[in-house]
Amino acid sequence: MSVLLTERLRLRPFRDGDAEAMFRNWTNDEEVARFCRWYRHKELKSTKWLLDLYLREAAEGFDHRWGITLLENDDEVIGSVEVVGVKNHDQNAEIGYVMARRYWNKGYTTEAVKAVIEELFRCGYTVVCGRRHTDNPASGRVMEKCGMHFTGMDREVRKYTEYDMCDVMVYEIVRDDNKMYQQE
Repeated sequence: MSVLLTERLRLRPFRDGDAEAMFRNWTNDEEVARFCRWYRHKELKSTKWLLDLYLREAAEGFDHRWGITLLENDDEVIGSVEVVGVKNHDQNAEIGYVMARRYWNKGYTTEAVKAVIEELFRCGYTVVCGRRHTDNPASGRVMEKCGMHFTGMDREVRKYTEYDMCDVMVYEIVRDDNKMYQQE
């Protein structure tokens, strides 16, 4: 898996020992989990289980999930960006992202998502899309700042273990073949 560098961030694979920072920074935060499809983790063991899943999937070859760290502190994950779905014979990727609340409104999420979109285009994807809950306009602003455009509405389950549905807004960006996306 590639490590992606931006002006202020390092996006890297998750590693053993990240669970405590994940729990402290976002999985235990009700406000962060509010518009996500998962519930707030009440115990560290839930986050450790999630991290173990991430590490198993990475060992099996899934290489489209990055932990977000500040350049000056590679040990403290403050969020993540990942491919949450693939369609059309690996041409279209759907991404999801999360950021620790204390880092909201600083441009970090946009910076990380832009880097991932560029990486996915370099890897051969032609369309990258994202979804946001209708009551979460901040996520829509992130996608718009990354060049994504609103394409329509959809419905999905509010949380993974519920049957309660919610409206989501879908955004996408199409690779511009006039831009150079170099293979590394």
